[in-house]
Amino acid sequence: MRGFLVCALLSVIHFAASIVNAAEPEFRLVSSAAETNQIFDGQRNRSPIAVAVSPDGRSCVTANQTSQSVTLVDLVHGEIIAEQLCGAGPSDVVWIDAKTVLVCLRVDDAIAVLNIDGRRISISKRIAVGDEPRSVATLSTTRAFVAVSGQDQVAVIDVPSGRVTHGIKVGQQPCSVAVDGNGRWLVTACSSSGDVFVHDAVTFELISRRILLDETGNLGVVAVLPDSSACIIPHIVNRTFPVNADNIEKGWVIDNRLSKLPLPGGEEWDQAQIGLDKRGDAVGDAYAASVSKDGKWLVVTCGGTHELLIFQQPKIPWPPADPGDFIPDELLTNDGRFRRLELGGRPMGVEFIGSKTAVVANYLMNSLQVVDVVNARVVRTISLGGPKEPSLARRGEAIFHDADRSLNSWFSCHTCHTNGHTSGLTFDTLNDGSYNSQKLTPSLRGVTHTGPWTWQGWQKDLHAAMRKSLTSTMHGRKPPTNDDTKALVAFLSTLKHLQSPHLDKSGRLTPSAQRGKQVFRGKGGCVKCHAGDYFTASDTFDVVLGSSGSESLKHNPPSLRGLYSRRRFQHDGRARSLKEVLRRHHRPENVGGESLNRNELQELIAYLKSL
Repeated sequence: MRGFLVCALLSVIHFAASIVNAAEPEFRLVSSAAETNQIFDGQRNRSPIAVAVSPDGRSCVTANQTSQSVTLVDLVHGEIIAEQLCGAGPSDVVWIDAKTVLVCLRVDDAIAVLNIDGRRISISKRIAVGDEPRSVATLSTTRAFVAVSGQDQVAVIDVPSGRVTHGIKVGQQPCSVAVDGNGRWLVTACSSSGDVFVHDAVTFELISRRILLDETGNLGVVAVLPDSSACIIPHIVNRTFPVNADNIEKGWVIDNRLSKLPLPGGEEWDQAQIGLDKRGDAVGDAYAASVSKDGKWLVVTCGGTHELLIFQQPKIPWPPADPGDFIPDELLTNDGRFRRLELGGRPMGVEFIGSKTAVVANYLMNSLQVVDVVNARVVRTISLGGPKEPSLARRGEAIFHDADRSLNSWFSCHTCHTNGHTSGLTFDTLNDGSYNSQKLTPSLRGVTHTGPWTWQGWQKDLHAAMRKSLTSTMHGRKPPTNDDTKALVAFLSTLKHLQSPHLDKSGRLTPSAQRGKQVFRGKGGCVKCHAGDYFTASDTFDVVLGSSGSESLKHNPPSLRGLYSRRRFQHDGRARSLKEVLRRHHRPENVGGESLNRNELQELIAYLKSL
């Protein structure tokens, strides 16, 4: 199993190598990160999550999630040029022309438009785009597309005017958008619904919608082939078998895969998939795909197993049918078609510089890594700055995202609790004391305030819950230490709910939600189980949901905070909307409340979405 390089590895690593490619800049080595020009002191983690290479290939910009900044980097000299605060939750970044950069601000619900003037970065405007923008792509110097995850749509923005001109309805929680090189097709990957939409990039007409597979999740960053013939998307497939050691060994729990979809459309059956996992040494949390400008190379970052997968793209043997649970044996023959390059940390965003070199944003290492894909080696690491020693919470964050903590490295805590929230998938774990029952993955936002834990509420100690997850669910070979569990709980304490987009502009309840609050406290009977700041309780209740596989019919009420950001509900994920919850499975009159009329039901839902 590959060794895990913790996030304390922040020093600049240099390799005496040059890139042999006349079409790309020659990289010169620098002696030390101390020579760079940084705005912030070294006590703040940058956590780069995305990187975008400039049109001339000589520089790049990173979106730094935890420092709320962007960094402009000189790729030729390996130096930081400038760093600029941009807003809360940077999640993606793209160049729109040689002097303009767009940054997604997931927490601020906006796009920041940045001007690059030599060694200076300035913010020219901010464009409000809707709840939780995750990804941005450009069609021209004036038009951009934004995956607005919280509103299940793609926002079309006119950059010069700073206006959203259209909203394109897509699947649940879009996470990645891309435009093909010809400017014809807009591709949108939706994480919760597991489907991919293709629209006409000019008219916004829907061309195709394809579901990758049932129980597909964690769709990653889309790569479009240079000839616009297809797109490639990393994702997981939940096999829905019990999460025990035998099934993990067989690849029957979570598969990491790539899907290739012809553009612009086609039938469900025309897509191809390939498994990424090696028997006994799987891939964890495949995240971003990128294809070289000549189409010869495909790279995929894997944050959970701290590596970069490198493929000779035209030689990938895409299976004509079910790909099985493992990578094809023919790619394991060491003939150069496929290689795994250990990077350490948590590799996230990746983009090619020319045709033979890629640059990777390494979140936990607070750095960029320049990779020679032909020879599969790191030729430079550029530190973006950060503390010399990780905090307790940062160590917990590293454990949370470490797939090597699971048996054969198949999955991490993040795989199911994506970004500390939820993948929206159900898993058959032992959390209720037995198998043969699918349980919806709960959100971990605010989890340190919502004990007891598990759907049956039997777990009273969060530290013990962390230990059980690493041993009984992930079946890790290395038992967690007390420091490990303390670090995990410290990290969980940093996971906060975002403000609901269903409040009014001043952050208060709308009139409809105000009326719904009275229904919640009165006829709905909701406060009997959902009380306090987190709208939960320490007891368990039989609310006529039926057995979840355990002997008990009682369930601990989940927190109602952040309901607007979920797409599945109830302990087994049976409901797909709050309306379905209240009309079918959790009718107020069946759980101690009274029957609600249509208006009362709508107002109650408005209140629940505001929490």
